[in-house]
Amino acid sequence: MPQDIAFLERLLDAHGPSGFEVRAARIWREEAERVTDDVRVDVSGNSFATLNPKGTPRVMLAGHIDEIGLQVTHIDKEGFLFVDEIGGWDPQVLVGQRVRILARDGDVPGVVGKKAIHLMTSEERGKASKTKDLWVDVGATSRDEVVDLGVRVGDAMVLDQRMIRLANDRIASRAIDNRIGAYVVLEALRLLSEYRPTASATAVATVQEEIGYSGGGARPGAFALEPDVAIVVDVTFSTDVPDANKKELGEHEIGGGPVISRGSASNDQVFE
Repeated sequence: MPQDIAFLERLLDAHGPSGFEVRAARIWREEAERVTDDVRVDVSGNSFATLNPKGTPRVMLAGHIDEIGLQVTHIDKEGFLFVDEIGGWDPQVLVGQRVRILARDGDVPGVVGKKAIHLMTSEERGKASKTKDLWVDVGATSRDEVVDLGVRVGDAMVLDQRMIRLANDRIASRAIDNRIGAYVVLEALRLLSEYRPTASATAVATVQEEIGYSGGGARPGAFALEPDVAIVVDVTFSTDVPDANKKELGEHEIGGGPVISRGSASNDQVFE
């Protein structure tokens, strides 16, 4: 790629599901300290980087840094882990995936399993997989062995997949939703730092969006900042893929630039 995306790659590869964003947030703040001296974190885990803190108006640029994941709900006597979702999953994506469990004494690798297709009835084969019917195998043969690995009920996990580079200067990653938003708002702040705006501009890497149906970490972050205007950067669907309904979703292609959201839930003056 022509541009240096080393920071983006580190950010995407860091493990940080909702409620467990510490690693990714730390990488973001370390990079933010190269842009401004005013870098901080709140009790919720939101990370802030501010230029010209006494300026007006106050502008908030937000992108959530958490990703979807899984969480251990039960460890059976044979050493298999059963899980629930952190955020919204298509369970078909999970089958056969390698995972990384964020355990007490260090990360533990595992593999997502399900009933073998050879053992399924014809009716079972026609049904979509459900997360509650899957399990994670860490290689243990008993619950005690799992405990000895440092794995506990409540531990989070993510897919064990790193960023990859594709043709045409494109990338793929399990965490583009929405590390890319957290990356973009910090890069915007970096560009603003070259001009020292009269406004106060704060980039915020917010937490818990994937589980925050009432606003996640963005809500307490905005409450603390009291911005005059907030611009949120998140992902959307590309419609240059098979079976995308452009009449319903609009027309926006990968590489086509930013998509500006407009609707009753956003401010029309900010849109203009």
